Amino acid sequence: MLRHAAICLLILAPGACRRAGPDANYQEAAAIYQQLYATQLDDAYGDPRMEEVVALLRKVDARSLDAESAERMLGMIERGREELAKQRADREKMAAAAAQSVSAGTVNIDTSKLFGDAAPDAGPPQDPFGPGASVVELNTQSGGCLQDNEPFNEQGTGVTGTVYRVAPSEACKGKMPGLVGQIVLVVNGKIHRRMADPRPPAPPPPAPAKGSPPPAAPALRGPWCAPRSARSRGSTAST
Repeated sequence: MLRHAAICLLILAPGACRRAGPDANYQEAAAIYQQLYATQLDDAYGDPRMEEVVALLRKVDARSLDAESAERMLGMIERGREELAKQRADREKMAAAAAQSVSAGTVNIDTSKLFGDAAPDAGPPQDPFGPGASVVELNTQSGGCLQDNEPFNEQGTGVTGTVYRVAPSEACKGKMPGLVGQIVLVVNGKIHRRMADPRPPAPPPPAPAKGSPPPAAPALRGPWCAPRSARSRGSTAST
């Protein structure tokens, strides 16, 4: 019986260890990553602060709830750096070819010679706010900064869903600066597309200066007509 109980404990122990809470290192890394990518897109992978993101992700406790997300983000950063290095190498090739053409007296550049033999790749890393991104995961990382608003019906495609906007707090604007002034169209919990907000929320009215009197009520201008019932009573009394 004791041996059986020990075996059961060994089986249950790994699952129990995985139930640790979220990791602060991952939360900080995700916030920095989102800010860098929202402002620089693919060039963010060459930003020196991305090293800080990698260092924080490597500190994430393997038993925490954020361990798998941290591993995915590390893989995304590695692929992004490889893609950025390839893009920069291609740009250098194009610049060298252009310089050679200019020196030869021509400005024609056949880009197919530069990229024709290159094997197709999987494309740039996925935009964390692009199509297919999970709103639940984004809200988990940001603390609920994406808020649902009115429903939408996309003309032409017939796609329906819900419009999301960044919460108006300064904290949320700092976490998701790339989405400020935009709307996110969400279908079945996934981002369908994002675009400039056609109906941005009105800014809050400025607070009155300390000690200033409250604004006066607008003056009423006449002439005013009495209700029909009042006119009827008046005419009856006069007769």
